[in-house]
Amino acid sequence: MALLFTFVFINVSYAQTEDEKEEVSGADKTQMFIEKAFKYSPLPFAGYATETGLVLGITKYNAFKFKSDILPDSIIQPSSILAYAYFTQKNQYKFYLITDFMQHDNKINSKFEFMFMDYPSYFFGVGNDNDFDSSYLVDFKNILIAPSISYNVVEKLYVGVKYTYNNFIDIESIDGQIGDTTLYENEGIQSGIGLIVLREARDNRIRATKGSFLSASYDVYSKAFGSKFNYTQLSIDYRYYFTPYKKIIIASQLYTTLSTGDVPIQSMPVVGGAYRMRGIYENRFRDRNMMMAQVEARFPIW
Repeated sequence: MALLFTFVFINVSYAQTEDEKEEVSGADKTQMFIEKAFKYSPLPFAGYATETGLVLGITKYNAFKFKSDILPDSIIQPSSILAYAYFTQKNQYKFYLITDFMQHDNKINSKFEFMFMDYPSYFFGVGNDNDFDSSYLVDFKNILIAPSISYNVVEKLYVGVKYTYNNFIDIESIDGQIGDTTLYENEGIQSGIGLIVLREARDNRIRATKGSFLSASYDVYSKAFGSKFNYTQLSIDYRYYFTPYKKIIIASQLYTTLSTGDVPIQSMPVVGGAYRMRGIYENRFRDRNMMMAQVEARFPIW
């Protein structure tokens, strides 16, 4: 939990003494210091989970806009940087960085994702028919590097390419028992090249209140690219936003991933977690193909 203290100062038109002016000036400096601290410094966070024990970490998220000599600031789409790192009581860790830049007057969208982790995850099996109580905890190391770049070809349509490097290392069961021995065969490099098609029609990429977003990608993982596995994945992500009343935003999403070939279990599409079907345990369901739909009502609490 992060506590944010905001200082508000009201200008009243009456004659002030020199001491009062110095006091207000000092308070202004204090507020400027606090604002800069929240803008440039990471925030700490803490949590607890049965598989990790106590979790301590820091996180930082910044949204900003690149300046343009052609377009007004209101039209420039925002860029963002998200980074976090945390460690657990059981000597596990995770580092994550993702940058999403909209540059050159909204003409180029470049992204970069990096992750390095030694962090456990429950494995429930493959398919829809699996028992929650039969899950077991699997530990592994994972290195992910995924850059991409897309160019605006016409109006709101972007076309680009991406590369994905995924390497799973030291896969093992924490309790010494893995029911699916193919998990061990997941170890090794997954290297793939993909094509991207984006249609960016949201009013704001970070906090959309209306409009739509479409992303389609086709990735080919092949030994020709240094991959241990040969498989392909087609992913389609469609989102639609509208605001029916004041600040109540309805956000909907339809997402699917279709796979062919020798797909490693760890790289099969999953349902559950912070982004797809919130409220379902992370990675609760996985298989070669997945389709999901969700609708959210978003509104400010305070």
